Amino acid sequence: MTPSSSRTAPRTPWSSPRVLGAALDKPGHRPAYNGLKNLNRMRERGYKPGYLAGDRAYNNSEPDQWQLPIRALGYKPVYDYRSDQLGKQAQTHGAILVEGRWYCPSMPEPLINATIDLYTERIDRETWIKRIAARHSYRIMPKENPDTDGYQRMMCPAEAGKTQCPNKPHTLGRGIHLPLVDPEPSPTGSLRVCRQRTITISPEAGAKHWQALEYGGPEWQKVYFRLRNSVEGYNGYAKNPLAEGIEAAGSRRIRGIAAQTILLVFQLAHANRRKIKKWLDTLALNGERPRRRTHHRRKTKEPRSWTPTGHLVPVA
Repeated sequence: MTPSSSRTAPRTPWSSPRVLGAALDKPGHRPAYNGLKNLNRMRERGYKPGYLAGDRAYNNSEPDQWQLPIRALGYKPVYDYRSDQLGKQAQTHGAILVEGRWYCPSMPEPLINATIDLYTERIDRETWIKRIAARHSYRIMPKENPDTDGYQRMMCPAEAGKTQCPNKPHTLGRGIHLPLVDPEPSPTGSLRVCRQRTITISPEAGAKHWQALEYGGPEWQKVYFRLRNSVEGYNGYAKNPLAEGIEAAGSRRIRGIAAQTILLVFQLAHANRRKIKKWLDTLALNGERPRRRTHHRRKTKEPRSWTPTGHLVPVA
């Protein structure tokens, strides 16, 4: 069995990740149930919601078991996707959901399929980054904050001043710096998003894959990798055989999931304590020099060089 934990505490000046909730279960079994149980308990203890990331087991849950409940709690999910979940994922009122965000239905196909083309090696990584950035002009923009039930008024990019569209003549003539949308003719007339100033998007629309940030963009990379690296780093920290060694079953020689859970929580609490003590040792108190350096100097990859097939290689 492996622990399933969620870290959602706000980052503090000394923040290295700490475990704030844990549940013990079979590997990959009921991730949504266990994760939501932890988040509800943390809410009861007064922790404020923020961005929330996890591995793909979470966003592959059923929306009414994970995606919709966490959004109702105030969390903003940030996801990665399997290769068969890329590109167009859903639609509502004509707007299309592409890798977690709502876009104009006339967004060019090369932008819709940018990540698919990267996986199939039809484009290189630099081209993928440019196409991901170009999507922003076609994004359906919020007009209001979501209401208490999660419904939100949105407007097409032409109404938001991001593009020009023949379906809305008042948006034309704004300058060559704005993309000109090329709507596909339809015998049934314009789509609702193309003929109305705003549309209302329900929380259920595209709920399985919707996320709060544009997939692959700079802000997504900053938030997603910070959260995921925090989780994976803590797992390695707590598995250290010279410390808590939570991976070793021999460190918890007792039967029963209840007893195992209690012992595991004690181990995680001790790992938290080690992290806090390590931070305290970096502080200069009473005019004395700190007992240890604040961090190790080591080379790291630039987060914005990430692509789904690897990091960009710097130009020599």
